[in-house]
Amino acid sequence: MHPSDDDGRPPAAGSAEARSQLLQADLPPGLGPLLHREGFDPPRAFLRTHTDLNLEGGYEPVYLLVEPDRLYVAAAPNERWKSAARMVLQRADVREVRTRQGVGGGFLEALVEGVYVEILAYSNTRSETFHKVEQKLKAWLAAAPVEIGPEDDEDPRRCAQCGMPLDFKGDTCRRCVNRGAVLVRVFHMMRPYRKRAAIMMSLVLVGIGVALVPQQLVRLLINKVLAPEQAGNPPLDETVAVYWLLGLVGSLFGTYLIGALINGTTARLASFVGTQITFDMRSRVFHHLTRLGVAFYDRYSVGQLMARVSSDTEHMKAFVQQLTSGFLAQLITVAAVGAVLFALSWKLAFFTLLPAPLVMLSAVFFWKRVYPRYYRVSDAVSKLQSRLNTVLSGVRVVKAFGQEQREQTRFGQSSGYVRDSYRNVEYTVAMFNPAMGLLFQMGGLIVWFVGGRQVLYEGMPLGDLIAFLGLLGMFYQPLGHLTQLTTWLTQFLTATQRTFEILDTSPQILQTQAPQALPAKPGAVRFENVTFGYNRREPILKGISFAVEAGEHVGVVGKSGSGKTTLINLLARFYDVDDGCVRIDGIDVRDLSEDDIRRAVGIVLQEPFLFRGTIRANIAYGRTDATLEQIIAAAKSANAHDFIMRHPLGYDTYIGERGAGLSGGERQRVSIARALLYDPPILILDEATSNVDTESEQLIQAALQRVTEGRTTLAIAHRLSTLRHCDRILVIDGGHLVEQGSHQELLDQQGLYYRLVKIQTDLSREPSVDALTVNKP
Repeated sequence: MHPSDDDGRPPAAGSAEARSQLLQADLPPGLGPLLHREGFDPPRAFLRTHTDLNLEGGYEPVYLLVEPDRLYVAAAPNERWKSAARMVLQRADVREVRTRQGVGGGFLEALVEGVYVEILAYSNTRSETFHKVEQKLKAWLAAAPVEIGPEDDEDPRRCAQCGMPLDFKGDTCRRCVNRGAVLVRVFHMMRPYRKRAAIMMSLVLVGIGVALVPQQLVRLLINKVLAPEQAGNPPLDETVAVYWLLGLVGSLFGTYLIGALINGTTARLASFVGTQITFDMRSRVFHHLTRLGVAFYDRYSVGQLMARVSSDTEHMKAFVQQLTSGFLAQLITVAAVGAVLFALSWKLAFFTLLPAPLVMLSAVFFWKRVYPRYYRVSDAVSKLQSRLNTVLSGVRVVKAFGQEQREQTRFGQSSGYVRDSYRNVEYTVAMFNPAMGLLFQMGGLIVWFVGGRQVLYEGMPLGDLIAFLGLLGMFYQPLGHLTQLTTWLTQFLTATQRTFEILDTSPQILQTQAPQALPAKPGAVRFENVTFGYNRREPILKGISFAVEAGEHVGVVGKSGSGKTTLINLLARFYDVDDGCVRIDGIDVRDLSEDDIRRAVGIVLQEPFLFRGTIRANIAYGRTDATLEQIIAAAKSANAHDFIMRHPLGYDTYIGERGAGLSGGERQRVSIARALLYDPPILILDEATSNVDTESEQLIQAALQRVTEGRTTLAIAHRLSTLRHCDRILVIDGGHLVEQGSHQELLDQQGLYYRLVKIQTDLSREPSVDALTVNKP
């Protein structure tokens, strides 16, 4: 739907189902007539929506109505506002519309005569709606068609089925997850091992059948040998009785032997299938994690992801064990024993089953009450691991600032959350299981009484009763364990669901199906009207355009938050642009394969990350096939060879996590050697010398001069002196490219770059742009 230019009215809204319930909402019954009396025509508004806050921060329904030539804000009159219309803005007077996020909510604002005017306020629950309104109003200001329809009612931050808020857009709703589908996916993962699984389950059935034999032997022992007259059988002489006794004992031994062999074989098969499925799941999750974009890792802590890869996947092995010796085997046992019980005495079997309906109803009730609590347990454990990972990773900072006690307190809070979450579940389980056991015992007492009467007065063979009572234990014991099925199944589904959440997360950076090929030595880089924000509604870069020729050395300067590092993220395609495009040799990076981009673009970071291992392995990380001679040549070019050879083991020197054992300058030079060996045609230097001393900086600068020779280079730096020899310098401010030129050209312009250089020269030898406040003369 869009505003019409002929009569000033939008087209008819049509049926309620064909319009947006959020952006074309109905006004309250009394508000429309009030607006009519004040000269407004609400049906003329093509956009009608409401907020839950007024501009004073109080809770009040306030409506925004947008007509082709104006917008206005309306609400019921009160002591302060005597009229229904509280604000009216003509479209010709509005230059820009934006949303501004605050604490607990935000504001919709309009730029009028150079000043942003607050149109209305909204809480966080309405933020998604007004971000959509912002986009509609921008199109309205540009006199472009404004399309509004039912699709605008979709909120990616809420579950489409139940409306429960989601942690992140596109997350799986934990309330609406299809648990049956989770089990189907688990069984699908067993398909490659279906032959072993079939043998395993066949042995389970045979093992259950073998387990029923001993009670039948006991029945024969009593009815044939020990008390034949009571069962109506002729008595045996002493010799025959002994033979019977020996035969029954031998049969019992054979039964035990066969059962042991079956159980051992089944356990080995279960171990093989279970560990293999766990391996497959863990590999799939890790593989998928490596395919996900950097934006995914902005959501979760390392500890949470570690828990999902290591702990949650382990439940797959437990699932297979439950099939062979756990709940599935117990279900089959209950069915088989129940059939034998009915064969022995249907009357006693009926009394045996009396507690079963109560048990099943209790299990369903228990499932509904306890399932949500198990997710809380998993969440608590993940947060505990996240807290532990954070503290151990930053232990030097903790000790440097004497915050051990504070971190102990915070860890204690996380650990207490785990404790309380477990108690909340286990206290309920502790009451449920004994109650179920009592129900089973009541059924057993009834069987004892009724069965005894049948033996005494109805002629039931004593052996049949003894066998029945023996089988009764085999029936109630697994049935009692089945009451814990809800506990295990809840734990399993929770952990498996958390694992599948990762597998179901679509990569934010989608790879093209038919990637274009880069030339052998690409080098030209172009940004074309690029707009991007980590939060799409708060762009960091705003319409940036520039070109870097092959082999050109370009510096990038600006204060923190101006968007320098964001340029790197977009060129390396860690994120995709919101608008515009980034090109390498004229090809949009979205049309290139990820492998081509990684081969074309190399990065030397401000904080070099070295892995636990040898220096040689760290230098050769990007080219594992590199020879020692190539590694040494790269290290020499990076001015790293001399300090490496001062170590007794040279290139085989083992360094700790994050390069522990090397100084900051040494780590940086190893990082440069790694980039040099990788030999990318486009090199990005992100504050490569900002965290080192002057001597190390000189060595690194000398290495960088060799590294950048003949390569397209983008160098980001706070120390402006390091950019003097760049072919060109780009000056970024507030997400805009405000200046560009050589060092001398920018000084001659006496703009922002000139002021930055002047302030650095006056204040300190090596200041940081972060500390500068530039006042225009």
